[in-house]
Amino acid sequence: MDCNKNVDGFPETSLVLLAFLQHKRCQNGDLKREPELSNNNNNYIDSDEELQTDGHGSPIDFRGVLHDLQLQIQPQLSVNAEEAQAAREMAAELIQIADMLENRVLSRAANSLTKKLSTSTYQLQVWSNHLSDGVQSLLQHVPGAREFNKELVEMAFTFALVKTVCEHAPPFLFQLYDTVVQTFLAPRPQ
Repeated sequence: MDCNKNVDGFPETSLVLLAFLQHKRCQNGDLKREPELSNNNNNYIDSDEELQTDGHGSPIDFRGVLHDLQLQIQPQLSVNAEEAQAAREMAAELIQIADMLENRVLSRAANSLTKKLSTSTYQLQVWSNHLSDGVQSLLQHVPGAREFNKELVEMAFTFALVKTVCEHAPPFLFQLYDTVVQTFLAPRPQ
């Protein structure tokens, strides 16, 4: 799958999603904190920290898969320091909104989504529908979310749900990343 096919049309979603995945704290206590996005003079968001492993853990881990995703996406994202900073700021705002989710509510939604994804083959529309159903379920359980901009809340909850699913099922990261970016590229009803 070519995760970069959609980047030229709307790189902001890719940048913001990568920043969100890196900066949102892990719901899975077994994982160490992911590497930070650095703010150096490169033309893209870069992770300059080495990934460390202690020899323990699952054969596929979220941090490793996220690092692989970054390596595939970042060369295609030629952005300046202002765009990278704007992506980090947007991700920080989305993280604040996503933090309204209680761990148990998010865990239940993530477990349900993981089961649905595990039993279906990857088709963009099918996975998009499953993801949308999960987000709508979260919206029903967080009454305070209605105080914020609807699009921001949906994006924050989508990103949080994706991150939580991928912490427990890292192989889903590439397809879910593609699903999210394609979903936010699609024209939305007014």
